[in-house]
Amino acid sequence: MNSMNRSRKASVFLLFIFIGFILALSEVHAKPSTSGLLYSSDLVYKGAFAFPKGDVWSYSGQALTYRPQGDKSDPDDGFSGSLYVTGHVNNKGVGEISIPKPIISKDRNKLLRARVLQGQQDITGGHIDNCVYYTRDGRKKQCTYREISGLEYLDDVRKVAWNVRDWYNVSGLDMDSLGWSNLDMTHAQGLWHIGERFNTEFHNGKTCNYLFKAPKAFSDKYLKGKWLISGNHRQAGAHGGSQGPTLYASAPWEHGNPPKPRIQVASIALLYYPEIYPDCIEKPALCHYKGYRADDSWGGGAWVEVENRTAVLIFGRKGQGKNFYGDGRGMDCSPYKGWHSGPYVPLILFYSPHQLAEVAVGKRKPWKVLPYDTYVPKKEIHNLRCGEFISVAYDSDRKIIYAVEAVDEGSRVVHVWSILNGK
Repeated sequence: MNSMNRSRKASVFLLFIFIGFILALSEVHAKPSTSGLLYSSDLVYKGAFAFPKGDVWSYSGQALTYRPQGDKSDPDDGFSGSLYVTGHVNNKGVGEISIPKPIISKDRNKLLRARVLQGQQDITGGHIDNCVYYTRDGRKKQCTYREISGLEYLDDVRKVAWNVRDWYNVSGLDMDSLGWSNLDMTHAQGLWHIGERFNTEFHNGKTCNYLFKAPKAFSDKYLKGKWLISGNHRQAGAHGGSQGPTLYASAPWEHGNPPKPRIQVASIALLYYPEIYPDCIEKPALCHYKGYRADDSWGGGAWVEVENRTAVLIFGRKGQGKNFYGDGRGMDCSPYKGWHSGPYVPLILFYSPHQLAEVAVGKRKPWKVLPYDTYVPKKEIHNLRCGEFISVAYDSDRKIIYAVEAVDEGSRVVHVWSILNGK
């Protein structure tokens, strides 16, 4: 009798386990097939094109932005519009170029060349050569802007926003960086500080480089309408910087059209990684961004939405070796004295907007957001050993990404991806 009871109980127990297993399995399969995020498998490579001919287009492409209807003569080949782009870094100019049809080829001589729509000029109206820094007590100090580092077409106000920076800035000066100009690159207005001045969370070492847009629906819901995204990354994350890429949301038009010079533009910090020195440099596993390298480089990004899926993509180059300070070695991509972390890989990071929303509403710290996916574009990039993505632009209507690769010392190509539209 006891044996029968034990057998019956065992059978009931196994039945419950089986039912629980079936229910658990059904719950797994009941979840949607997508997490609402885009992945590297959603990128479809379309090819590349070249910059216009001429020395003024060598060493170019440090900043890039897309303008819809920018090229009225452009054929309907799926790549309409134009690109504002910086020219030779020593000339500190910006021009506007056409978008030729991209071609998949590693032979740069076979790539179609963009046409010049507007010749290069100083979009900053002289601000780039007249850097002035004010201390806390109001004293003036001379400073340097070495380059135009970010561009973004602002469709709401019909302006082109730009960021200027001193990528060296070993004094750690918290300089103003943001301004805008008309579409013909005249009537420059600025400079403004992104976020609160003299606040380490909004130091220009974190905000003065790339620019791009957040989707309006997201910015209205989580960012108080602030859809202009800025960021910056410098070697070792020192002098006010971040040990990893950064994202800040702002809306300079909220402060006037145009805002007055030296305005502090209200900003929301969405992503940054506080410096941990020297521990992070000596042991990258201790960094907020695990595996951070002092010579990582992040040149631009795009906030992408396709149907019900989304991602923030950051393009750059990632160090794979040990952190080293000194002259470049054989495995490094620069011979000059500084931080090195060779060998390197070109890399695209995928960040979750859902986690950035949690940061915006105070449920997550900015340094607690990490990439959920990464992609090494081995087949696409022209210089796998040392090629570097230095700027990015995005056509949100056609879901097309444009990314400039610095192939070698002076050569640049623009790579093109579309976002897979479907399940």
